[in-house]
Amino acid sequence: MSQEAAGAAAHEAAKESSLEVLNFIHLATDYVHGAAGEFLHRYENLIFGLIVISVLASVFYFASRSAKADAVPGRLQSACEGIVGGLEGFVIGILGERGRKYVPFLGTIFLYIWTMNLLGLLPLMHNPNANAMTLTVGPISLPIPTTTAALALLVFVYVQSIGVKENGIVGYLDHMAGQPRDAFGWAMVPLMFPIHLIGEIAKPLSLAFRLYGNIWGEDVLLAVFIGLGVGATAFLPVPSGLPLHFPFLLLALVTGTIQAFVFTLLSTVYIAMMLPHEDHAHEKHAPEHAAH
Repeated sequence: MSQEAAGAAAHEAAKESSLEVLNFIHLATDYVHGAAGEFLHRYENLIFGLIVISVLASVFYFASRSAKADAVPGRLQSACEGIVGGLEGFVIGILGERGRKYVPFLGTIFLYIWTMNLLGLLPLMHNPNANAMTLTVGPISLPIPTTTAALALLVFVYVQSIGVKENGIVGYLDHMAGQPRDAFGWAMVPLMFPIHLIGEIAKPLSLAFRLYGNIWGEDVLLAVFIGLGVGATAFLPVPSGLPLHFPFLLLALVTGTIQAFVFTLLSTVYIAMMLPHEDHAHEKHAPEHAAH
């Protein structure tokens, strides 16, 4: 058997064994073979990621294009301004005024994850957050998230860079060592530093697997009930199947938004944990002084 034939057979077996709704890439690979079909299969999640980026860029481009200082905002502009304003207020509410400069990053993370979650609910579309590669270790097969791991790694690098920038190298190492200020604190450094290091590494793992697990579970649930609805046509005269998945589709709209919000909330909290504590205290009491 040739390498192309083996790859095609493996692809067909993966499609048959996977519990997910078919998307247009799966349908296209049934008719497009050879290098083109292999390309579509290999870069499936990248294609859907580019679709999400294109949708977001187009929406905000047309919203900003119609923005005029002396004009009444249209519905699209008002909706985009409401989303951006809500995200800005959310981040500043946690980080204070210094958090304003982190709004573009955190807001983009939220919108990207949220749009992917909504895209996956459309017919013939797919949510890249539910994608994973299988790592086989002996008799054990482990799913390793790809898209969510990349997002979590991006947050991890961003948070660590903020810690170094805001505290300096010495201040960052002092934070990781537990901020020792006495003999007992210095004696605990060999214990505290590994604990803080493990805690920092655990954060992206938690972000990646939490988002992946919830979205993958939603996809499996929808696929199962769609299959049950289609299977019911063997006993009932319903040509297109029963929409048994519809209640869960509405639920997925809510949970997809919640998962994007939780990912952004945790990322914001991780940034807050890296900022100097005295700055938080100053920002907390600044409104009180201004009121007096």
